[in-house]
Formats: sequence, C-alpha cells, structure tokens
Amino acid sequence: MPNGTWFKVMDIEGMSDLVDTRHFCDTAQATPAKAKKMADLVDAWTPPDGWCNGNDREWHQKMKNYIVEFLRNCNGFTTQ
Repeated sequence: MPNGTWFKVMDIEGMSDLVDTRHFCDTAQATPAKAKKMADLVDAWTPPDGWCNGNDREWHQKMKNYIVEFLRNCNGFTTQ
C-alpha cells in the first residue's frame, strides 16, 4: 500500500489511541484487539477525495474494505 494511503488511515481520529501514527516508514505494531479497534475506525471513516487512485469513489470503497478485512482478520500485525 502506498505510504500516502496508509498515512491518511493513520490520520483518522482516534487512531493515535491505538498505534503510533507518525508519518514514517519504520516498524508499527498492533495487537489483535487493537487491530480490530482500528478496523472499526476505518469502517466508520469516509475517505477524502484523492485518497487513493485519484477520485475514484468505487476504488476508495474497495481499498477501505480491503483494509478493514485485513485488520479484522490479521491477528495483529507488525510493519517493517
């Protein structure tokens, strides 16, 4: 996922209570419980215009759904 797409997700209100939301490319970690809470935040969020792949609202929804599905089913995660 492009950094700009992920950084917009990190900017969702309440996300900073769950994970480090600084815009950097270092390691980030979330427990299974935090990942599920992140999924809830993303699910309730409306992506801004230009969020990913221009202004294609259908693609915005698909990408949002991919992220929500991942967060709900990932059993926690670590990025590198």
